[in-house]
Amino acid sequence: MKIRNPYKDHPHWFRGNTHTHSTLSDGEWPLPQVVAFYRERGYDFLAMTDHDLFTDLSEYTTPTFLALSSDEVTVRGRDHIVGLSLKGPVESFTTHQATINAIADQGGLAVIAHPNWTHLSVERCLQLNGYTAIEILNVVCNFLEYNGYALEYWDQLLTRGVRIWGIASDDAHRIPHQAAKGWIMVNAEQLSPEAILRNIRAGNFYASAGPRFEGFEVAKNTIRVRCSPAVEVRFMNGGWNPAHRVRGEAVTEAEYTPRAGDPYVRVEIVNAELQSAWSQPFFIDPDWRP
Repeated sequence: MKIRNPYKDHPHWFRGNTHTHSTLSDGEWPLPQVVAFYRERGYDFLAMTDHDLFTDLSEYTTPTFLALSSDEVTVRGRDHIVGLSLKGPVESFTTHQATINAIADQGGLAVIAHPNWTHLSVERCLQLNGYTAIEILNVVCNFLEYNGYALEYWDQLLTRGVRIWGIASDDAHRIPHQAAKGWIMVNAEQLSPEAILRNIRAGNFYASAGPRFEGFEVAKNTIRVRCSPAVEVRFMNGGWNPAHRVRGEAVTEAEYTPRAGDPYVRVEIVNAELQSAWSQPFFIDPDWRP
């Protein structure tokens, strides 16, 4: 078998939030205050995604902080698609695919926002193409209706052959209550829009609500991870239960050798405060021969 490792071991890990609001739409804080909040808490990059409004953040970018000009586009009702690193506004469309295409036409990156909150069916999502990720954790949706997690949704897509990445985001409207609680860590060569987007597209990042992954390795068909102290590390392969789990008081290393029939493996870590982090899937090509 061939295990496709999305992690490239670049020299830097950058923390960022890809979904945020200000008073330019329905957020409670003005744009400069929101940007300052994340910058002061050690974030390396931030996307402002006010509703149906292209937010030009170029004036907020510094050598140590990247502000991504972005937009949260309404398709219809509560169906939203986040467009990251755009050059200008995205027109209002009545279909998800047309919206995704318009984001791609600008060189942007399309993310399906809060699929459980919008009740976007897996079957409808299976008909779409050209998007890079879905939100597997949306903090504000947990705050509003307790449906911000979309891990089962993600697994349904993955087991049906969709090679898609998972993002955790704040979608913060009320700061500080909904902010700095879900983020991604991107492994990149440098802090630039091109490097951040390229590595998100490649899956060279993980999502977190607290814990840290410290390293990923694939050797002799075994997936190994290192992490901040955890009480459980889970290797998920699309089944209801983990394919393998490691438990302890302060687990910092774990490994799993995929079995025949595993379509992919993704890794979850849980710390003593019951906070989690999620790797991207390691896809398995069973018929590959060197």
